[in-house]
Amino acid sequence: MNAPTSLRDIMAGAESLVYVEDLSEKKGLMQAINPLAKLIAIIGMIIASLFITNLTVLLTICVIPMVFAVSSRVPLKQFFLRTAMIALFAAVLSTLTLFMTPGTAVWAASIGGFNLSITLEGLMRGTVFTVRVWFCVASLIMLVLSTGFDKTIKLFASIKVPSVVIQLFSLTYRYFFVSVEEAQSVLIAKEARTYVHKRNLNLQSLKDLGSIIASLFIRTYERSERVYLAMKARGFQIEDNSKHSMPKLRIRDVAFASSIIVAFAAIAML
Repeated sequence: MNAPTSLRDIMAGAESLVYVEDLSEKKGLMQAINPLAKLIAIIGMIIASLFITNLTVLLTICVIPMVFAVSSRVPLKQFFLRTAMIALFAAVLSTLTLFMTPGTAVWAASIGGFNLSITLEGLMRGTVFTVRVWFCVASLIMLVLSTGFDKTIKLFASIKVPSVVIQLFSLTYRYFFVSVEEAQSVLIAKEARTYVHKRNLNLQSLKDLGSIIASLFIRTYERSERVYLAMKARGFQIEDNSKHSMPKLRIRDVAFASSIIVAFAAIAML
């Protein structure tokens, strides 16, 4: 995936990053494992990571999702792009801990009468938080990438996740692509009315993106109302989860889940 040079490149990139069905059809390690076994293993990995406070150990276990990605034939570049935004958001959230955690100051300044200092302990705490969030997000993304959205929804239905929650995720995923296509048509209309020889990504184009998103929000809300009324007129009802049975586990599925849980439990107790 090349670097975006225009707003339409950003929209196309967002669409390609959200679409997961092509990767789930590949032959790889995670694709061959039962979805229920993968879910159990990844939940165990996430729970174990919550008890790990050593940064070195956290960085070490971050290799596991990357190994899963390589063995499942998921391009690492796409994998990192899918996890980068959440990790960046976690890093922004952790900035407060840099100033609020007492300890040895590594930077200090007085701004407007306020004394601000970043401590070594705060840096460590914020880094641990960011790395842990990346690990959890990367593990969950590997579950979805290797399973596919439809099979993931069926998995959640089989373990009796509330039907309303499943329907909400399903509609959000389906209509994300509709929203992207709507945004692309708006961009094409804008470009047709304001022709520029070279359309590079710059500050003005990002400002234009803000107005397009606002317009798109209104259009999306209006369309959602029309779609909802059309669905109700055709007798739409939330699907009953009791129709879906629990996927059967094979020996290799049990071995995979148990080995992951035992390994991460041992790491967490170090």
